Amino acid sequence: MKRYLSIGIAVVAISLAANTPVEARGKTEVVTKPEVSQPLMLAADRPSSGYITPFELVTSAYQGQYRDHSIPGFGSFIYEIGTGKITAKDLVKAAIDSKRLPPQAISDLSYMNYVSLQLRSMRF
Repeated sequence: MKRYLSIGIAVVAISLAANTPVEARGKTEVVTKPEVSQPLMLAADRPSSGYITPFELVTSAYQGQYRDHSIPGFGSFIYEIGTGKITAKDLVKAAIDSKRLPPQAISDLSYMNYVSLQLRSMRF
């Protein structure tokens, strides 16, 4: 019993010591955050001239903005990505037809790869 009491007192003493605030004295220094003129963007989210980002493209497709071009929205969109019925090429064609992307986007391999990457991230 004495052993448990001494262990308990030691635990309480250590926890009090660890949680007691300490006031710092001496020279204080103010550290400021460097200013950033533009937010950092990943290469996948950096649009080329006139392009919407691959993330914006996939998000807008998920929200049903390309239903007029045979791209379903929401759960059906995710299901058809998983079954392979919707590809990056299909999605980019729909965006070109709806004037959200310029026609040369379909031949931009880097852009197409980023769209494919975004679609893969939507699969379950």
